Amino acid sequence: MNAEKIMIGSVIAAIVIVGLLIGFSLASFSPSDQNTGGNSGGSPDIQTDVDLIDQELEVPNWGLIMSDGEVLELESLEGKFLLVDLMAFGCSACELQNDEFETLMEDMGDNIHVVSLNVDTSATADQMADYKEDRSLAWYHGLDTNGVFSSYFSIRFTPTIVIIDDTGYFRMYHEGVWESETIQEQISLMDN
Repeated sequence: MNAEKIMIGSVIAAIVIVGLLIGFSLASFSPSDQNTGGNSGGSPDIQTDVDLIDQELEVPNWGLIMSDGEVLELESLEGKFLLVDLMAFGCSACELQNDEFETLMEDMGDNIHVVSLNVDTSATADQMADYKEDRSLAWYHGLDTNGVFSSYFSIRFTPTIVIIDDTGYFRMYHEGVWESETIQEQISLMDN
C-alpha cells in the first residue's frame, strides 16, 4: 500500500511540475494585448498590411444585417471609402480600434463610411445595438452575415480591417489595431 501511495504521489508531482513548466513557458511568450485581438491564438504584435489593388477584387454586393435589424447592401455605400472592421465581443484590441475609429470619424467625417461587423456567429443584431449604444459609437454596426467577410479573407485575428475604395474594389487588408493617422495616410495614397 505504501509503495502504491508513493507511486501515485510521484505521478502527481511529475504532472504538476510539467504543468508548471508549460505554464511558465507560455507566460514567457504571452502576446502584447495592444495589437492582437480576442481570437488571435497568441501571435504577438500582428501588423499585416496587404495591398489588394493588383488583384482587382470587386466587392460583391453582400447584404449585411445591421444593429437596427435592417439589411445594408454594400453597393449602397459606393462613392466613399469604406472601412470594414471585423471585430468580436470581449476583444480588448477591438475596443482600442473603436478609439481609433472615433478619431478617424472626427478627422474625415463625411468622406468615409465605417462598418463594424461582429464575426462571432452567435452574436445578434440586438447585441450589436447594445454594444453600439453603450459605447456611443457613431458608425454602422452589424453582423458578418453568413460569415461573408470572415470566409472571403479567412480572418485569423480581431480586429481585422478591410478598406474598400470609392469605386467598389477591395484595396487594403490589415490585421490588428490600426491607428487613425495611418489609415488616413493609406486612404490619401489611394485617393490619388
